[in-house]
Amino acid sequence: MNEVRMKKRILSAVLAFLMTVSLVPVSAFASTATYADAFTVCVTGGDEDAKLDGASVDYTIEVDGTKGAKNTVTTTDGEAVIQEMADYAQDIADGKAVTLAYTVSAEGYDTVSDRAAVTDVTGNVDVKLTVKTPDTVNVTVTKTGNGLVRINDQETETSTVEKGGDVKLELIPAKGAYIQELTVKGEPRTVKKGETFQETLTADEDITVSVTFAQEYTVTVTADKGGKVLLDGEAVTEKTYKEGTEVELSVAADDDYQIESIAIDGTQEDIADTASFTKKLTVDKDTTIAVKFIRVYTVTVTYDSQLGTVETDPAAQGGEVEAVLVKQGSTLTIKATPKENYRVSEVEIDGKAERFDDNRYVKDTPFTRDIKNITAPHTIKITFAPTLQTITVISGKQGKVEYHPEKVSYNDSVDFTITPEDGYIIDTITVDEADVKANVKRATEKSYKLSLTKVQRDTEVAVTFTECPQINTKNLTALEGITWNSDNAIRRDGATFVFANDAKVQFSAAADETGSETGIKGIQLIFADGTTSGGYDAKTASFTQPADIRETKTIQAIRVFYGETEIRVAQLADKKLEGLKIVVDKTDPTLKLALEAANTNGYYNKSFTATVQSIIDPDDYSGIQSVEYWVVKDRTETEQGTETQREMLYTYTEGGDILQELGDCTFTVDAGKNNSDNVVIYVQVTDRAGNVSKPEEKAVKINSTSPTIEIKFGEEPVNVVKENGTERGYYKAARKATVTITDRASTLDLDAVKFDIKDTAGKDVSDTATISVWGKAVPGKVSCNVTFSGDANYIWSISYTNRAGLSALADKDQTKSVNAETYGKTPYCFTVDKKAPTGTITANTYVVGGKDPTSSPAWEALIDSENLTFGVWANDKIVITPSGWDETSPIKSKEYFVQKFGTDDTKKAPLTAKELAQQKWTDIGETTEFTPNQQLVVYLKITDMAGNVTYLSTNGLVVDNERPHEEFTAPEIVRVSGLTNNKIYNGDVSVEVSANDPVVNGVYSGLKRVTYTVYNGEDVTQHNKLYSWNGKEAPCQSKEKMGFTVDAKKNNSNDVHILLTAEDNAGNVTSMEYSIKIDITKPIINIEYDKNAADSGTFFRESRRANVTVKERNFDDSLVNITLRATNDGADIALPTVSGWTSSGDLHTATIEYTAEGDYTFAIACTDQAGNPNEPVHYADGTVAPTAFTIDKTRPTISVTYDNNSALNGNYYNANRTATVVVTEHNFDASRVNITLRATDDGADIALPTVSGWTSSGDRHTATIAYQRDGLYTFDIDVTDKAGNTSVDFTEQTFYVDTTAPTLEITGIADHSANSGDIIPVVSYSDTNYDDAQVNITLTGAMRKGVALDGSYADQHNGKVFTFKNFAKEKEVDDIYTLAATLTDKAGNTTEKTILFSANRFGSTYALSAATEQLNGSYVQTPQDVVVTETNPDALQNIRITLFKNNQTIILQEGTDYRIEVRGGNGQWYEYIYTVLAKNFADDGVYRLTFYSEDAAGNIAENTLDTKKQEIGFGVDKTKPNMVVTNLESDTTYPLENLTVSLSAGDNLLLQSVVVYLDDYSKAYKAWTAEEIAAIVADQGEFTFDIPGDSTGAHQVKIVCTDAAGNEQTEEITNFYVTTNLFVRYYNNKPLFFGSIAAVVVIAGVVIALAAGKKKKNDKEK
Repeated sequence: MNEVRMKKRILSAVLAFLMTVSLVPVSAFASTATYADAFTVCVTGGDEDAKLDGASVDYTIEVDGTKGAKNTVTTTDGEAVIQEMADYAQDIADGKAVTLAYTVSAEGYDTVSDRAAVTDVTGNVDVKLTVKTPDTVNVTVTKTGNGLVRINDQETETSTVEKGGDVKLELIPAKGAYIQELTVKGEPRTVKKGETFQETLTADEDITVSVTFAQEYTVTVTADKGGKVLLDGEAVTEKTYKEGTEVELSVAADDDYQIESIAIDGTQEDIADTASFTKKLTVDKDTTIAVKFIRVYTVTVTYDSQLGTVETDPAAQGGEVEAVLVKQGSTLTIKATPKENYRVSEVEIDGKAERFDDNRYVKDTPFTRDIKNITAPHTIKITFAPTLQTITVISGKQGKVEYHPEKVSYNDSVDFTITPEDGYIIDTITVDEADVKANVKRATEKSYKLSLTKVQRDTEVAVTFTECPQINTKNLTALEGITWNSDNAIRRDGATFVFANDAKVQFSAAADETGSETGIKGIQLIFADGTTSGGYDAKTASFTQPADIRETKTIQAIRVFYGETEIRVAQLADKKLEGLKIVVDKTDPTLKLALEAANTNGYYNKSFTATVQSIIDPDDYSGIQSVEYWVVKDRTETEQGTETQREMLYTYTEGGDILQELGDCTFTVDAGKNNSDNVVIYVQVTDRAGNVSKPEEKAVKINSTSPTIEIKFGEEPVNVVKENGTERGYYKAARKATVTITDRASTLDLDAVKFDIKDTAGKDVSDTATISVWGKAVPGKVSCNVTFSGDANYIWSISYTNRAGLSALADKDQTKSVNAETYGKTPYCFTVDKKAPTGTITANTYVVGGKDPTSSPAWEALIDSENLTFGVWANDKIVITPSGWDETSPIKSKEYFVQKFGTDDTKKAPLTAKELAQQKWTDIGETTEFTPNQQLVVYLKITDMAGNVTYLSTNGLVVDNERPHEEFTAPEIVRVSGLTNNKIYNGDVSVEVSANDPVVNGVYSGLKRVTYTVYNGEDVTQHNKLYSWNGKEAPCQSKEKMGFTVDAKKNNSNDVHILLTAEDNAGNVTSMEYSIKIDITKPIINIEYDKNAADSGTFFRESRRANVTVKERNFDDSLVNITLRATNDGADIALPTVSGWTSSGDLHTATIEYTAEGDYTFAIACTDQAGNPNEPVHYADGTVAPTAFTIDKTRPTISVTYDNNSALNGNYYNANRTATVVVTEHNFDASRVNITLRATDDGADIALPTVSGWTSSGDRHTATIAYQRDGLYTFDIDVTDKAGNTSVDFTEQTFYVDTTAPTLEITGIADHSANSGDIIPVVSYSDTNYDDAQVNITLTGAMRKGVALDGSYADQHNGKVFTFKNFAKEKEVDDIYTLAATLTDKAGNTTEKTILFSANRFGSTYALSAATEQLNGSYVQTPQDVVVTETNPDALQNIRITLFKNNQTIILQEGTDYRIEVRGGNGQWYEYIYTVLAKNFADDGVYRLTFYSEDAAGNIAENTLDTKKQEIGFGVDKTKPNMVVTNLESDTTYPLENLTVSLSAGDNLLLQSVVVYLDDYSKAYKAWTAEEIAAIVADQGEFTFDIPGDSTGAHQVKIVCTDAAGNEQTEEITNFYVTTNLFVRYYNNKPLFFGSIAAVVVIAGVVIALAAGKKKKNDKEK
């Protein structure tokens, strides 16, 4: 039992011990090997428990829960020493609970905070840090549609990334798609169609992205005119839809249209209703819809059914108005037949009338017309009219006779207008040789009228003319028989008479001088401009007498009218005299007004001169009468203004010289009288005819009133001091001036107000002043405020010049001030000083026996109670030195006040500024001194000129000559923080020192001083006191946290020592030393490249090597970070090679080799072991592109293509060309493309073609050159890339662009001319790119056909001239010629010129229409019209057409048998187009036509003449030939060895051919030649052919006879034999053949029967 109990107790104890141990997280009772005598915190981290350097340990030592020492240390080699722990050994020994509360942190690790009980001051605590697990966030992209998602360059839609890092997001639509909707982190984003989305996001939280990719398709609609095509009710030609959209297609035809077809993607739709169509479509691809409509048209025909009939095909309905519906593209045929004695006079189709002024379309020859390919509605109107009669007029050469109509309908009237030429009158008039002059009436002043009524036959009218009688014109003022008021002229110059502008000049004739029985009818003046005055008035049918002139006219002739047709003429114009010129001077004289120039703003500010220039009375002048000026001020729309000046500058004196021009006149515009913006100067000139010029006026602006400046100040100065003769005021607050400008509003220019604000040194201090916006202007005034708020010694002025050039100046120098006024003191020179002065007070302490005083710190402010000490002492005296200064105003005074204290005062408080303001002060002078024994504070008061005051004081001062006591126990330096032996620091080192003077037996002398000394190697760099007893306070036993800083600049070394020394008042000394490293020198990186010959700044065409040198005494190559990137065309390539580091002292070197082509970026950073980052990288002198550059060893390539490659003759182009230049180069620089162009045309330089800008796509760079002008072009190109690589030498290209057709002219002969004289055509041709081989000149005659060229060539610039020889004057040469010339240049441009002319030296020429040409000399079955054109230079008469029909001679009648259409005349040759109607050739027969005519010259023409060679003959044969075969029949056998078949054949006109076909109808058996046929027919013989007697089968024969007109007669004979073979004859004799067979059969039957009977019999017998 006891044993069990014992075991349970042991077990309980063990468990209790384990529990206790587990409740204490970390405790240690053993020191570490490194720091055996110190308490340490050992820090490890990570999975391998590696020792961590640089971990921060924040700790507090507690004793029985009371906090004690607190500090922060860092680990070295994984350990941090807790130095203060040694101070707690006694506490541990006394059994007190000593606890270390700590927090350990390191970058990249989780922070650990804990507490450890300490039982040994040399123990340690082990702390393990756990590596931080980085926070992550999720990136999720929700995608709809067709597109690509990339997260951090990975093709994925989800990703987990480190929190706080960057996330590169790319959204790339598929081809044809776009980003329709996008939200990122809930925020919508907009992306342009076709573009990708790329953004770098910060992963500070989960990122959600939603993207919708949409696909679109295009529906394209094409439709003909004639209807509407809608998609969802919208008319579109092209529209884009989202994939899957349902669209309704609707098609509707317009009125008069039908739907012809609908094709969707080429597939035709079924159309049930041609008016409308609908269908639903789902858009899932690009779709094309093609719709066609067809037009239906209405054709309307109108005519008078009483005068004729109209028939249409297709047929129409409706009597006189017929309508027919015609489909598009079809043909409508119209036939109009007039009634007897009527004709078709006009056919109007769609408003376009075709008139027929002849009898071509009558009852027997109706009008027919086909309207083909109907594509629009038509309206057709047929007009019938009576047939026409011919009027013939014979007129003399001195006038003309016009009449209308030329052809008159039966019983209609015709009017003749007879117009003699100038100087002629009518002599005789006859109608069909009867005198009708008495019936002539005047129609106009120059023409007469004769009327014939009820014309019922062809009529001839003849008119002759004679010269007018002349009037004597030697004396212009007294014309014979004519009077006029020449005495009213105000000036005469020869035949020129000048009258006033309101004059009426009258001409009249005396009745008693006419010599006429009927007396004067009237008088007419004929002017040079073609107009007249007086004469005959057609409206009133009366003459005018007298004739008036009211405007300037030149009279060339005067006509005096007697009776109806008699005229006398006064001819006033001849070679010497233009005529009698009557000038009614209505032309205003002219002048110009010139003024002295105004200023740039258009103002005058003083009187100025005006000049009247160019005073002219133009044309046929009456002379200048007067020149006047006047000036008006302040005229408005409602007010007349004030006339300030008026004066006559010139007045004509009667009898004086009449001047057409007058010299300049000047006058002065008075500025005082016209001081206004609204001044107008007028000048005017009047001539002697009463014409007054429109006043020449000029508006001017005059301001002669100077502006003023007013300055007002209100503040009073604190002090005023004379300064260089000028008072300066001092102000301690901002000063404000009100500036007022007084000026006319129109000339006010606030931009011209100049503020010159400077200080006494001349420096611009305008930025210290604020100028307000100018206030709203009241009439004549405007103000602003200038606030001088900045501290400165101001000297300022204001200047102003208005738009009129008038000025004002406000300046401190009153001799310079103009138009300025000021209010207030010191307006121009003053000081604004708002800032208190500054100063110092220093105490120099003197010790008995000492040589030099000791200076205290310079005090710059008042001491306060907290900082009041009495640390400045002396046992001899203290001398106080003041100083004071001010930034702006001078110091006015320095005064002092002394506050004294007793030695036993327990509370010593300094005075405040408020208290000091109540004290009485004493001027301190340069210095003041104080002697023993006293304690005091000295105050200093500094006052500047602006009244600003500053107070400052010393600290407590002690002057004491009593001796101290001594003791001999050394002080202790108990604690130093901030220093770790052998640590490397990279900056100033802050050190805190605690020291005490131990208490021994209750006695201590107190700390006298604590000092520190810093050594850099052997040199002392820093030394100072941390504490020094002032001797007056109670002795200090302990001094905590005395701080100082080790200056890194002074101690930048790996050999730094710090010596700490404490001394008590008894002279005992203690020292402590530390060794550290300070490195504040940043690593120096030098980069040197072997290749620096860059092109374009950063491009190299060869490899590079970089030598990297780092200068650093605490170098660690693992802390060098070289960042390289290498790409080629955007894709990463292998990085360049970086060598290892080699070191020599503080210099460390590596190399980088760049060899491959690509784009490189380079960056380097280096941190030394002290943590100093490097200085800015230094690159060797001459280094180019050190951090980003390109290596490019490849030459650019060039490709040049053209859109037009259709060259002729090697390099000639007849259309503009566009060259596309493609340069393939990764490192392209457009400025390094050297395109050399030359352009000339015909040897002269022309503008160079346009070169477009370069467009780039990857490495492909494209430009175009537009050759859009004719010329010879030379093109060359060379390209240099950015690296300096040059392209392969380009072969220069040369070519011609020639779009201009050659110049080709035919002269010497007129187109469509008739020629009876010399005929010498000249063909001139030229072209810049002339090609002699491509010239073609042809001369073709209607009868002569091709005519050889006969002439000579001569050279001209870029071409030649061919001159024909004069056409021979021979009858054979008369013809209608076509002269054609064609020139094609080397580029293929062609010019063609063709003229048509006739040689008519021997009368008419004839030409047949194409159909008649084909008919001539032939035979036809169907008769047709014969059309012949007769051409003659003159009109024809006595036309006669004779028809020879077989043996008949018929004179054809115009209008019945033929019609004539006459063209030409008026300088063109006459064409008579004869149409002999087909009805004349209705009967079978041989026809011949002759055409007879006479021209006006008496030439007789007939087409049958040898010179004309245009005989016309043909046959009409509608009858088949006749044919009889006499000895051959069908179904007959001819037992002959040869059968000769005979046939007789003939024709009523001409048998053309006879052909026999035997058995094989595809091949002629026998045929006769035309000559053979003609001979047989002429002899009335027979045609024979043989059939041999060798038939083995039946024959068949076809005989075909054809006449010349194509009529054919055929006879066929079948199933006949010609043979002597008996079997063939027997076989083909069917009765005999079949009878023989029957007999044989019978006989055989009898024989067989007999044999059978015999057998039976024999059998019976047996």
